[in-house]
Amino acid sequence: MKLALGTAQFGLNYGISNDQGQVNFDEIKQMLTLAKESCITTLDTALAYGNSEKNIGTSGFSNHFSVITKISASSHLSIEEQVQLSLSNLQREELDAVLFHDFDPLLNNAGKNHFKQLEALKDTGIIKRIGVSVYTPEQLSLLSDMYNLDIVQAPLNWLDQRFIQPEVTNLLIKKNIKLHARSIFLQGLLLQPEIQKRAYFSQFGHIFSKYNAIIEELECDYLTFAMAIVAQKTPHIESAVIGCCSKKQLTQLIQRYADAKNLKLPSDDVLSSLATSELALINPSLWVS
Repeated sequence: MKLALGTAQFGLNYGISNDQGQVNFDEIKQMLTLAKESCITTLDTALAYGNSEKNIGTSGFSNHFSVITKISASSHLSIEEQVQLSLSNLQREELDAVLFHDFDPLLNNAGKNHFKQLEALKDTGIIKRIGVSVYTPEQLSLLSDMYNLDIVQAPLNWLDQRFIQPEVTNLLIKKNIKLHARSIFLQGLLLQPEIQKRAYFSQFGHIFSKYNAIIEELECDYLTFAMAIVAQKTPHIESAVIGCCSKKQLTQLIQRYADAKNLKLPSDDVLSSLATSELALINPSLWVS
């Protein structure tokens, strides 16, 4: 299963379309049970996701999955203290991967020292892989020249196709860096037309008109189309991180992913025309409420 379960909602009220708030503990256990039964093998979490790690650890399911967590290069805690805290929270002895959550702190000498500390922990076997979460191909190019990255997490959806362009794909293959895609639904913006109508997003109405017209022509639902980019157009990615708030939603995601594999998509030219370089749209941190 290419899907990895994002767990930000296990510890935070996360996402512009999240009207259910933080997931309660009983629901978390039901979701992890379903994920395990559905052959989802990877959980994506972070120290910054509230009590997400602790909830995963307390659930008793932690060791049934590979776990990727993220730490900060600008934390008051040392790199080893952060990794040990994650291991304690998750109640496990090793991690599949640890990613730096932030880009800028890795550019200076302190960042280089932090990366070396993480490499030392990798040598002990506590961590299998090291990586970073990035927002742009330029960040990936710069960091891949500075560090030996095993894995990178980056945004990917129909509006943001930067990380499936040939030059980026070639770089990832050349340097043997595995790509984990996030933001498949752009925080739910690509699933709910009513959110697209909010005042801030009105400046991008022409983009949404094209996007929604394709879905109407395909006669499919928004979720199936959004997942088709992962199901059909990204054979080189290792995982796609998807987040949700309930067992019911996770069931729907798994079903729609299967549907997306068989969806008859329009031509590549049409699909490529959906891509935009409008950072004010494809970078949620720039959204103004």
